[in-house]
Amino acid sequence: MNDSTQFRRLGSGVMEQVLTAQPLEWIHGLCDQFTEITGWPLHFTPAKPGERKSLEAELCQNAKYCWYESIEDGKQTLGYLYLTLPHETANDHMFVTAIKLAELVGGLISRIETMGSSLELKNREVTTLMDVGLSVTRQEGLQDALQKLLEAALQLTGFRAAGFFLLNSESNQLSLRVQYCLHSFEIPFHRRKLKESPPDLEAFSNEALIVNRQDNPELARWLPEGCLTGVCVSVQSETGPFGTLWAYDRRARHLNERDIHILKSIGAQVSTILERAVLLKESQNQLRLKKELKVISESFPVELAREPDWDREFQAAVQSISHHEVGGDLCEFISLSPHVTCFALGDASGDSIPAAVVMASVRGALRTLTEGPIEQAKDTRHVIGRINTALYHTSLPHQFMSMMYGVIDTRARTFTYTNAGHPAPFWVHKGKITTLTSHGMLLGVTESNDYDYSVIPICKNDIIVGFSDGISEAMSSERKMFRSDGIMKVLENHIEDTAEEVMKGIWSKLQQHLEGGNDGDDRTLMVVKFAPNAE
Repeated sequence: MNDSTQFRRLGSGVMEQVLTAQPLEWIHGLCDQFTEITGWPLHFTPAKPGERKSLEAELCQNAKYCWYESIEDGKQTLGYLYLTLPHETANDHMFVTAIKLAELVGGLISRIETMGSSLELKNREVTTLMDVGLSVTRQEGLQDALQKLLEAALQLTGFRAAGFFLLNSESNQLSLRVQYCLHSFEIPFHRRKLKESPPDLEAFSNEALIVNRQDNPELARWLPEGCLTGVCVSVQSETGPFGTLWAYDRRARHLNERDIHILKSIGAQVSTILERAVLLKESQNQLRLKKELKVISESFPVELAREPDWDREFQAAVQSISHHEVGGDLCEFISLSPHVTCFALGDASGDSIPAAVVMASVRGALRTLTEGPIEQAKDTRHVIGRINTALYHTSLPHQFMSMMYGVIDTRARTFTYTNAGHPAPFWVHKGKITTLTSHGMLLGVTESNDYDYSVIPICKNDIIVGFSDGISEAMSSERKMFRSDGIMKVLENHIEDTAEEVMKGIWSKLQQHLEGGNDGDDRTLMVVKFAPNAE
């Protein structure tokens, strides 16, 4: 039987024994096969802790052992493989072949054990990281989750202590937030400016930095007293940096790629936890904001009351929607006496909360002014002027509001109004449609404005149609605006209808125009029609 045939026979059962035997037991079985095939006794003796040197000395000095080799797993000596003289002298001629074959077997065993040890280590690492990930997911407290990750970093790398520094992006200051196996006072510079901390800056640039007290004496002051080695790993996400993860050891260590890789993996999990915490906080803030906006929106009803407590001498229909939870459109009817009603139609600049704040300020000022003497409330120039001054002093420079304030007097059969930069309403008088006058610029632009006013007669079936620019500037899918012409065309066909029917007709036409188009603004439509007894 030649050497290659012997080696194939020997190797055929290796994997089966590796998979089925207990640790290191498979080597004994392999030695038995080697002995049977070659006639040269091959043995394996495990190296127990503290016995390696004495065992090696015996193998070296005793003449009955003609060859030996250590078996390694990449980290330690597992034992020794050795040949003794064969029982039959007829096999002596195979001395050189047996030694070469034994060397091959020894190398094979060491490679298998090294691979097994590496695989076992990786399995432990993956299992630990998975367990940590699952544990962290279940953790309710952010502090507990970070503590768990620092503990895992030490278990996987053999470091003695760790800490996480959180970066405040506004002040560019790092603060120690979590530490493991060290007290905070033992870690130097637990509050540090990023620009004054070279190790942290270097980690953000290159993901990781190794600090050895002996090799980097200028950086040693960032290590706790008694620690010879430290590693700083950046913790960051796509949105930006969160901070740095530090690991410390009292030994002088030369780290390998595996240790750095594990610390980076822990840093990535820290980043994931912090991102989740930020998203959770944002979600909670959004939920709180949504609830608060709901409360606010309920104080600004989408549709205002259309009928007063008494028999009003005119019809009123209003439709108002906000693009967001709250908006800046205002449509308010206030009864001053059984025959006198004032109303305000306005549109604050911007949208959502900023616009709603401006609108609420104007609404409050309007209510205050109309609760005074009725003659003062009927003076539209006075009311608009006072609101303008109040808004100028209480709003930001870029905040303003268009507004028309009108007073209906059904006994005097007049409608008095002042228009401060609001889209001009339509007036249907005796079947003819005209546009009402504008009297000055927007509210809040300058401290004082000399607004004018107009008075028109009201007759049977007269109609006033007011609207915000969200109606006239509504954009279709073909990039065409509804314009005031769109309102007028509908109005021409509804002159004889009630206020409610006129409002619904215009609103329906607007929705047809908007189909598939932009719906990005607040919209308010108001229709007032004077009843027959107003003649």
